[in-house]
Amino acid sequence: MLRTDAFQARFETALAEIAAVVGPEHVVHASDEVEKRARDIIPRAYEPVAFVYPGSQADVVALVKLANRFDLPLWPVSKGKNWGYGGATPARQGALVMVLERLDRIVTVDSEMAYAVVEPGVTFRQLHRHLEDQRIPLWLDCTDGPADGSVMGNSLERGVGETDYGDHFGNICGLEVVLPDGLVARTGGGPFEGYKSWNTYKWGVGPYLEGLFSQGNYGIVTKMGVWLMPKPEYFLSCVFELHREEDFTALIDAMRRLQLGGAIKSKVHIVNDVVTFAVVAESKDILGGEKSLSDARRADLRKQFNIAPWSFAAGLYGTRAQVQANVAVIRRELGPLGKLQFIDDRKVDLIKTMTKALRKGAAFGPTRVVAERFSRRALGKPLAFLEMIPHVHAIEKGYPSDYFVKHAYYKSRRPKPADDDIDPGRDQCGLIWLGPMVPLNGREMTRVLDLVRPLYKKYSLDFTAALIIGNPRTVIALMSVFYDKQDADETRRAEELYFEMGEVTQRAGYQQYRTSTIYMDRILAPAPEFLELCNRIKRALDPRGILAPGKYGIDATPRAPEN
Repeated sequence: MLRTDAFQARFETALAEIAAVVGPEHVVHASDEVEKRARDIIPRAYEPVAFVYPGSQADVVALVKLANRFDLPLWPVSKGKNWGYGGATPARQGALVMVLERLDRIVTVDSEMAYAVVEPGVTFRQLHRHLEDQRIPLWLDCTDGPADGSVMGNSLERGVGETDYGDHFGNICGLEVVLPDGLVARTGGGPFEGYKSWNTYKWGVGPYLEGLFSQGNYGIVTKMGVWLMPKPEYFLSCVFELHREEDFTALIDAMRRLQLGGAIKSKVHIVNDVVTFAVVAESKDILGGEKSLSDARRADLRKQFNIAPWSFAAGLYGTRAQVQANVAVIRRELGPLGKLQFIDDRKVDLIKTMTKALRKGAAFGPTRVVAERFSRRALGKPLAFLEMIPHVHAIEKGYPSDYFVKHAYYKSRRPKPADDDIDPGRDQCGLIWLGPMVPLNGREMTRVLDLVRPLYKKYSLDFTAALIIGNPRTVIALMSVFYDKQDADETRRAEELYFEMGEVTQRAGYQQYRTSTIYMDRILAPAPEFLELCNRIKRALDPRGILAPGKYGIDATPRAPEN
């Protein structure tokens, strides 16, 4: 929606009523503060008109009704930390962003039935701490993204985590939703109160409607049931490093067999070397003063850091006998292809003790080189790589952490901040993701990588990929586009690469599993009939197009894509 004089007049008239609903301290409309809160790490974003922070479901209902009355578009977000996809920014210019972070109650945790009911402001860190503090023997699945990201927000965007419960949308059950006219409804087809299976039986009765509120704009979810993993009797993390790039196809086919057979059920992230460089090293040490990696420097870095072309970590859960049986199957499948390590809590404690001692020694100039040399010779890896292993192990157990978010600083001109001060949006890092869904076989996966690799070279940017196993039949080929946001030319090239990769992969039949706010008007272009169905539902539920207009291209009044 364009910010015309008429729109501005309506907004200014509505502002007093908005402030009366939530309190003036929970409305932000000063342009400098709006700009600050709307920052994201994608190349460009649409600017909101203001931010509003409701404190209850009743506030949400009141704001929805008010938005209808004043014809103001609302863009709901949970925490606004969807970095790399648009953060807290809308898909159209001029929306009022409704941030739901004050709705932050853990409504209930049922330890017997292994689920929780949460509001949109509940974070991965908050829910994890609650389970720990209350000694509840359940694990949540988290992402390798921000620990203070919303459990609900990530689930409704169909984010993928780490463990056997890593299909986040697949593990939600029961939603409470404010519809675009202010009606509050629950999914599942049971009574509003006292519905015993609301959070235990995903399908309910009648039409299954939870999907309407995922990657859509048909309602604002204010409560969500989420299934949690019972703490297993035994746990190992598995770390694999591929010896030879030529065996990549065989690795992907082996992973399909392991997933279908159940030896590995966790949501494995197979990352290439640049992802690993970005996690364990500073950009100046990776790039050596250049803007991108040459093939020669990339090969030299692999040798220098002893890093494989592709590697992954996985979690193995169950009884000791079940895990050991799966270890045998994994060794049989992957042993010929690369290096395998199986790590338990005791080994992690040993690694922590050793790296802490080495790091303490490295703090003193004369012993820094000695400590690093010992780490490489005795343990086979640089110190920073060894320090990563406990973080990998912990995330496979559902421990949220900002450790991996630091890789967003790969092309940043500032050093990586401390673990408790990571905010790539604030720090103007440059990163955008594109994630085509690919059948989990080596032939298809190789085809997709062969499509995109030349494009990275065309735009002089580093080919970076994390292949996320979404289910035993599908891998999400998550392509990262890192760029220097302070370099206007590189920012332009990053955006052009992003859009061309999207077009090339869609044309080849590989649709994205989620997308950014600047691609939403293009994402369903290959499926016009599907888009028309979505728009018909939108017109029925939200004829004025108030709620998140343009989200995933869905609108009551469709328009042509912007260039």
